[in-house]
Amino acid sequence: MKTLSLWQPHAQAIALGLKPWETRDWPTNYRGPLAIQAAKRRWDDSGPWHTDARRKLLSVSTFGLQLSYGAVVCVVDLVDCVRTSELRGQIGCDEFWGDFSDGEQGLGRYAFHLKNVRLVTPAFSVRGQQGFFDVDLPGFEGVTAAAASNLSLFGE
Repeated sequence: MKTLSLWQPHAQAIALGLKPWETRDWPTNYRGPLAIQAAKRRWDDSGPWHTDARRKLLSVSTFGLQLSYGAVVCVVDLVDCVRTSELRGQIGCDEFWGDFSDGEQGLGRYAFHLKNVRLVTPAFSVRGQQGFFDVDLPGFEGVTAAAASNLSLFGE
């Protein structure tokens, strides 16, 4: 399955259905299932954005803020890829959690629209890579985020 690695808290926000867009400086024509892997890098950043992100994550998490690292946390459907410049002003920052800028080189960014979140429980340990990479998820039976309110997100 195609997989994309993200730093926390972005992977968790997608798994909880809070982040339906992910931005990159490259476009894709790929549409279909996409595994979301939480990178091994620990989330220890501070600042106003990070404080707000923690608050949002805690507001929807029944089990407190337990983040997985180095593991696939969910599978989504990548349904569209749109230039971020086309989204500016159309959706709010609460829904976006992304970078509306034109990137470091001023060439623009692309937003991947993600739908139909299925949690991977327990999270499946996988080494991350840059860009899309393929992962075998043996016996994957995703649980929809909406149906997971009584499940631990991490099999604990």
